[in-house]
Amino acid sequence: MALFRILGIAFLLCNIDRLAICADCPVPGNPTTSKNEIDLFHGTRTTKIPFPDGRLLAPAPDITVLSNDTLSNETRILPTIGNGHIATVVKSDTMCMNGLYNGYAIKTHRALLPSITIKSININGTVQSNYSIDVKNGMFVESHSGQNFSVTMKMYAHRSLPQLMVTELVILNNQPLPLQLSISSGKATVTEDLDQNLSGRRLSPSDSNTEIFFGRIKEFEYSWNETRNVTMVSSRIPSIVCVAPYQKMARLFLLSVDSNPKVAKEQFTEGVNLFFNNTLEKQHIQSWQSIWNSGRIDVVGDKNLATLIYSSLYYILSSLPLSEKPDFIGLSPGDLAHGLMYNGHVFWDQETWMYPPIQLLHSDIGKAIIKTRIRTLDNAKHQAMMRGFRGAMYPWESAFSGYDVTPVPPYFQFEKHITGDISFAARQYIYLTRDTDFLIHERGNEMIRDIAEFWESRAVFNKRTSQYEIFDVMPPDEYHHQVNNSAYTNLVAQLSLRLTEFIDGLLGQSSKPLYKEVADTMYIPFDKSRRYHPEFDGYSQGEEVKQADVILMGFPLMMAMPGDVRRNDLLIYENATPAGPAMTWGMFAIGYLELNDTAEAARLFKKQEGNVAAPFNVWTENADGTGAVNFITGMGGFLQSLLFGYGGIRLHPDRIDFHGRLPPSSTSFKITGLDYLGGSIDFFFTNDKTNVTLTKRAKHPINLKYDGKTVLLEVGKDIEFTSNPASLEPVFPPLPSKKPSRTEPDKNTNVTGYISMSPICIILLIINLLHVK
Repeated sequence: MALFRILGIAFLLCNIDRLAICADCPVPGNPTTSKNEIDLFHGTRTTKIPFPDGRLLAPAPDITVLSNDTLSNETRILPTIGNGHIATVVKSDTMCMNGLYNGYAIKTHRALLPSITIKSININGTVQSNYSIDVKNGMFVESHSGQNFSVTMKMYAHRSLPQLMVTELVILNNQPLPLQLSISSGKATVTEDLDQNLSGRRLSPSDSNTEIFFGRIKEFEYSWNETRNVTMVSSRIPSIVCVAPYQKMARLFLLSVDSNPKVAKEQFTEGVNLFFNNTLEKQHIQSWQSIWNSGRIDVVGDKNLATLIYSSLYYILSSLPLSEKPDFIGLSPGDLAHGLMYNGHVFWDQETWMYPPIQLLHSDIGKAIIKTRIRTLDNAKHQAMMRGFRGAMYPWESAFSGYDVTPVPPYFQFEKHITGDISFAARQYIYLTRDTDFLIHERGNEMIRDIAEFWESRAVFNKRTSQYEIFDVMPPDEYHHQVNNSAYTNLVAQLSLRLTEFIDGLLGQSSKPLYKEVADTMYIPFDKSRRYHPEFDGYSQGEEVKQADVILMGFPLMMAMPGDVRRNDLLIYENATPAGPAMTWGMFAIGYLELNDTAEAARLFKKQEGNVAAPFNVWTENADGTGAVNFITGMGGFLQSLLFGYGGIRLHPDRIDFHGRLPPSSTSFKITGLDYLGGSIDFFFTNDKTNVTLTKRAKHPINLKYDGKTVLLEVGKDIEFTSNPASLEPVFPPLPSKKPSRTEPDKNTNVTGYISMSPICIILLIINLLHVK
């Protein structure tokens, strides 16, 4: 007994500094917990629950957990957490909310809000620390451990309660002394994007555990009905947290953010109640597990590649809602958390790069992306009218209103391929879903036809060649500002015109003959002697380009061309693209896989890794670390190089073709949950075998065709065969009979008589013209 007393006195003497610090520190609630209990705290509210209770503590590193013992001071490469409604870069002083922009017209940008969360924890004594982004569970976790104690801080944007940013401290004090934590946190300050006179603490809440912050942006973009207010309800964060001897504590700090004050307050209360019911974290994790279970990509044999796949899909998904939302604005190249990257604007990046892998794996979320363009269809019509064209013309950069907010005149004036890119995304959606309700009742058919109408009015007939041409455009290669007959632009316009005929067949309506005429005679530049596609009229072979947009003609646009032409395009434009952005090299890899040149494909596939920053797999736009960050555009291209490259997936109106091959260094490759016609299909590829399994019944029977055989897919039945090109071919019912066509405006109709010009359109036109050099 005397020995124990001596040891106890020695322990107290060794920890006298910590004891002195904690002497006057109040410990809320009852400090006594048994080894099988943990105290839950939010402010002064407390309860006990059994421990261990299944709550996540510090995750073990694996392919879905990226960890490091230190956290870089370079904020550009820190990970992000988000849920499509709110998002932040961890440790940042700011956060962003979907739909909240500040700045008039071309000055609009995503508004920065104060991030009222814990920034750092300081504990006296020797501490070992670790920092992790757990993409499987959608949370950032940092842990600090010392002799007989551990502190875990978990932070996540709640996946199913999107208003909530959750921070939870789990502290296990297994010593006879109190443990003190010094807390540094973000404050409810008025950022530069908020009106100083109208923003700040507006209410004195009766609940002493919470604070309410109200913000209003300084300038509206164009429209008077934009989202312009924000309410932030937050838990009070003390500067010191004390834990009694032998106490186990879980303490909640909640932040609820919404444009509607009532919603923000209700969700805050709901979050607190769920915490005390011990279900707040569980619901979040279950939502993420549901996402991963319904659609993901796995490789075995290369852990780094497997981790890069998961983290890339996580970062894109964390900027998206769980399903279609009427107020969802869209994806920006720098994700939701990085509000100032490209001003948070929506570009072609959304439809061309991020959308395709999401639509394949998560059809409901993919529809949310498509619906962002339906939301702004009317304003796209106005913009076409302002420029003297019919139909709908989407802006190169858009924000809340859907009007053009492109700050640089050449892009505003000439980069028009985005309208075709949006139609091409709609094509993929219809091929994969046959969603006629979207076409008839959700304006899908209207959007597709209005885009075709735009291209028909934009094209010019050349009487000498009897072909249609498109002048004065900027191709995806933005090094060339004003060219005639961009090969990519003309092809995507042609596909937009042809899509209407397919849609008309689905709906049983008559087609407009002129669309087919223009599409069939659209001029696509081609050099017959050198057998390659010049990027535009007058392009000199070898002239440097920003990105190889001609390569996109082979994929994703799937233009039929001889193998030697495809190879020539790949060779010529790789040499002309010294430092393309992140998504470029994945498209080259896909091209070489089409030619069965696996060595060249592997070289270019691996080149994508040059844009990934350790330790949290944050992508930069350029390989030297410059440009936009966290560049989800590049992640989208990377995921496409797996699905459409090594998976060989090709979408057709009547089928899906595929040809599975192994990515470099891997021993197996699995695609879980490809969504097709309301059903779900798994693919498993090894070096020489392919396995296909229908896991959810589709709206129509689906046949698998391989090696001259035809087998009907049945739920739960695996079909294995030698890895070669194969197809999924649904059995569709007969198409409806044709109905009389609707009345179309005459081609020569004066545009101002077709759609009346609104005052906002006139203002917009003047603003952009003032910026033309």
